[in-house]
Amino acid sequence: MEFSIKPHNGIGLIKLGMPRAEVRELLNGSFDSSRDSLDYYFNCSLQVEFENDLVSFIGLALNESYVVTYFGVNVFDVEASDLFALISANEPLEHTFERGEYVFPEQIITLYDADEQYDYIGNNQRSIWGQIGLGSKAYLKAVSGV
Repeated sequence: MEFSIKPHNGIGLIKLGMPRAEVRELLNGSFDSSRDSLDYYFNCSLQVEFENDLVSFIGLALNESYVVTYFGVNVFDVEASDLFALISANEPLEHTFERGEYVFPEQIITLYDADEQYDYIGNNQRSIWGQIGLGSKAYLKAVSGV
């Protein structure tokens, strides 16, 4: 299964603003658990956060059940700094690479924890992002405090 990141739209078949019941039906066979406004799928590698039971954030870590792409690039099989540069190239302002966590405000794409421990594909040789996410405008407002 491929999850393609489309800013302001969604990741794969999961769309921002989609009702929780629809997401659960769509990913029924891979549901793990739920905690308050969060649902977890694929052994907790995929998290979906809801506001008023509508998707506001989708976060993904590497899982063998799917491939996550951004402009055709597998986000978990590319050096963290290269993925950062690719996402940054699609933003109007310049961004400076940070390894911890980062939010690209125009696309509302989040990156979390660039480290070699997440390079499962390349035998822990490269710095890879632990999670990549996509949020709604409401999510951006909540995390940026604006």
